[in-house]
Amino acid sequence: MMTLPGRRSRAMNFSSRIFRSKTTAGALRRMVLAVSALWLAPPLTAAEFSYPYQSCFEIAAKMHQVPVDLLLAVAATESDWNPDARSNANAHGIMQIQWPGTAKHLGVRRVSELYNPCLNIELGARYLRELLNASDNDVETALAAYNYGPGRISRADKLPEGARKYAAKVAGHQARIEARNFAVSEGLLVAKGVVFDSGIRAQRFARSMNAQIDNARFQAVRETDGQHRVQMHVSERGLSTTDVATLQALGWSALGDAS
Repeated sequence: MMTLPGRRSRAMNFSSRIFRSKTTAGALRRMVLAVSALWLAPPLTAAEFSYPYQSCFEIAAKMHQVPVDLLLAVAATESDWNPDARSNANAHGIMQIQWPGTAKHLGVRRVSELYNPCLNIELGARYLRELLNASDNDVETALAAYNYGPGRISRADKLPEGARKYAAKVAGHQARIEARNFAVSEGLLVAKGVVFDSGIRAQRFARSMNAQIDNARFQAVRETDGQHRVQMHVSERGLSTTDVATLQALGWSALGDAS
């Protein structure tokens, strides 16, 4: 069973525990413009290691404290990252937000808004966070509710077989995304680090990298020849999709090879 930290009990009541605040029309419009502006900005990640609308996934994941790899896996399962997808169940967009029920619950007033990919991703991340909160961070149950609807899951004595298969499919996509992260990380980890003549510059560079990479620590070390090398130490969790893409965009491997 997939579980995030903080899980206490699987027992839940979606109808009473899901956070039900709705954005106003004005707030929603501002959010659309803000997220779209970020989407249209120059990409922050390397083209060779990126997913469709990856910057939007990264922003939404941080906004709602949902693992970006999980969010990407849900999108892969729901629409194969297709922002124009529409299902027979009247679900729309890259995260397949159901209209009108789920969409209006999330503050959407027009179905056309669901075809803004960055807004759709933000809505999916917010909804998934609600479901995770309602299920005490039980990922399998939250995914089942995302697929079947929270009402059906709360009334069921056990998770329906179809919902379990859906959660397993998401888990499979997530495992492949994580495996890709690991494979690309191999090349990043062999980098020897970045060398500076100035200790102050090395310390500044290490602080900058620590601010941008979540699952690694960068340390400036003075070497015997008087130079200062910034080295990367990866945590046990490994590098995330965002970490890998950011390191590639910053040219970490090339910098290390050059040193």
